[in-house]
Amino acid sequence: MTYPQGIIKNILTPQEKWFFDHHGFIILRKVVPPEDIERMIELGNQWHDIPLDALPSPLTSTSRMGTHAPTIAHWINHIQYGDPVFQRLVLNPEILRVVIALTRGAPCLVDCALTKNHKTSDDIHFHAAGQDYSVEESGPRAGFLNTAISLVDVPPGTGFVCLPGSHKRNFEPPDDLSIYDGPPTVINVPVNAGDCVIFTEALYHGGRRWTESYPRFTIFNRYIDNGSHKNLPIESHKHLIPDEVYELEQPAVQGQRKRVVERILGELETL
Repeated sequence: MTYPQGIIKNILTPQEKWFFDHHGFIILRKVVPPEDIERMIELGNQWHDIPLDALPSPLTSTSRMGTHAPTIAHWINHIQYGDPVFQRLVLNPEILRVVIALTRGAPCLVDCALTKNHKTSDDIHFHAAGQDYSVEESGPRAGFLNTAISLVDVPPGTGFVCLPGSHKRNFEPPDDLSIYDGPPTVINVPVNAGDCVIFTEALYHGGRRWTESYPRFTIFNRYIDNGSHKNLPIESHKHLIPDEVYELEQPAVQGQRKRVVERILGELETL
């Protein structure tokens, strides 16, 4: 692979470009090793079972603040500061390959959260964040990107659902549309432990109620392709994360490549 004149149009395959542009998401299979999954579930159970003020700093949980219902699927924020296993996930080369391509070579990490769902957890109804999606010379581009890594098997009928193509919408969906409607309008995306669904937040998406005897654990690492987030990086705790994770939390400026991006691109060229 080569990247002439700084263009990253060859990172995604033609099939990946078509699939993402058509659907609004892409699935990467088995990108996380089993031993890392086991460690993340161990920490997820530990952190979800302790009070908010007992979480190791700077971890927090915005789902436990404010007026959220007790049946919401709770999440823990800033997990990349809590253990190297989450830092390895942020730097996962296969996931970053797609993130770099979809952010035009300028990703800014704005959130890392670990969510835990139970049978009693609420449905997550359809929602989307703006319509910041386009197709440019380099291929599909998502201004707000979400990487959802499943730590458990998610069978058909539960978990992630979306309205494929709604990231390019010209009309809003009808009010009576349900996450339990079927194809072709609504599709359900079953995944296995270690799989990653990367989707643009412009896509209407949601989550069906969890049905299995074990909890559903999902990690959401979110990126933007321009600007920064007010909560990251956490300067007082920068010593807890590698330089490359800290760099990914720095503002994204189109035309300016971060060193970690250059490293990933260089490794891709040798494949």
